[in-house]
Amino acid sequence: MSYKHTLEDMRSSLLDHSATQIAAVYDNEQDVQESVNELTAVADVGQHQITVINPSDMDFSEKLEQDSQKLSSRMWYSHIISGAAGLAVGLIVAWVLVSVGPALTQNNPLFTFIAMISPGVFIGLFMAGLFNLRPDRTEIIDMVRHAIRRKHFAVVVNLKKSQQVSKVSSLLAKRSHKVTEALA
Repeated sequence: MSYKHTLEDMRSSLLDHSATQIAAVYDNEQDVQESVNELTAVADVGQHQITVINPSDMDFSEKLEQDSQKLSSRMWYSHIISGAAGLAVGLIVAWVLVSVGPALTQNNPLFTFIAMISPGVFIGLFMAGLFNLRPDRTEIIDMVRHAIRRKHFAVVVNLKKSQQVSKVSSLLAKRSHKVTEALA
């Protein structure tokens, strides 16, 4: 059993493939068309899952982030929920300190609550930012941006649950000189 196969098994057990995105860079349009045709025929990938980005595309960011409204609302709600959770944790810690803590916290309840709520909210919001802004997603965007500047073509594939990441990656890698995958 190869190391890559083991990683693929671990990844499939932990992560949802419906949120996987694979990007590949090509030198010419013929390689792009051959790869797209092979993906649709061999890997059972639908045309609606494949996005081809030409070097002349100036609006490639819209093709990469097709559902930006959904993304922004998810980020907004995760910050609200994480901030509220941090607030709740800060309130609970402050209440415990004021109730049974040292004399300093019992004698200054207002300052204790301020001192515990502030970092609670901050840590909650910080965690929401960490969960939403992922470096693996940035790698695909940077790779496509670099390809467009160099007058290369890019193909981005959004996978469904039943499709294997390794199979699609290997099909793209046949004609591409760079393939990257990330969670969408």
